[in-house]
Amino acid sequence: MRYAYLRPKHSQHMTREEILQIKSLSKRSERKKRGLFIVEGMKNILELASSPIELERIYYTQGMDEHIPEQLIPSSTVLSSKEMERCSQMKTPPGILAVAQIPNRNANQILQELPNRKLPFALVADGIQDPGNLGTLIRSIEWFGLNAVFVTPSTTDPWSTKCVQASMGSIFKVPVLDWTSDSISAAASLQNFAMDLDGTPYDAVSWSPGLIWIGSESHGLQEAKQIEHEKITIPRFGRAESLNAGVAGSIACAEVAKSYQGT
Repeated sequence: MRYAYLRPKHSQHMTREEILQIKSLSKRSERKKRGLFIVEGMKNILELASSPIELERIYYTQGMDEHIPEQLIPSSTVLSSKEMERCSQMKTPPGILAVAQIPNRNANQILQELPNRKLPFALVADGIQDPGNLGTLIRSIEWFGLNAVFVTPSTTDPWSTKCVQASMGSIFKVPVLDWTSDSISAAASLQNFAMDLDGTPYDAVSWSPGLIWIGSESHGLQEAKQIEHEKITIPRFGRAESLNAGVAGSIACAEVAKSYQGT
């Protein structure tokens, strides 16, 4: 999949239309329509290049080319600082930006195969609005070895620049998929564990292959209300009203990983 704005590597002047094509990827609707997203910063781009995700093109400002691996130079275009500022989605552009393809993975297949995995769990982000929290959860999934992150329709877009940055490269390696109406039937053989203040303490749960549901701190669970689930909670010993979604989900991931260690 190639688009008109992907220019030869020696081109140094972009048209207004080409810049607008890249800039438009700041919108969720455009990312979904084109199947593309933006990655900014050298570390993230190097992580992207070593992942299975297909990189469309790299754009960089003068002087950044010395940091780009030789094999990526043919897919690179040098921009002026002004052009980079117009393309970047960050307040302070890091000077290098990539356009990559959103991976197309089979959500139903992952759900059906989950019970056969060594650590048979995935996470469902249900109505989480903060891209930083979602990025943290994706990062924790990779750290603890869970298999995937599903996002409900009311959840923030995982392919936004803020979420990609917060995941610290984990989003390139962990399957991140949409939770749809078809997902419910595909997950029929799985248990559903939903984080809730009024649930069973997480260290007293009998974990079995399934999905861990994390809702937003403000509005709680949304899609999880439509399916049968067991409520689980993290015991509180202090006075804080709640934990944010990134922290709560990470603690739950750590617990299931510990429970299945060595099995």
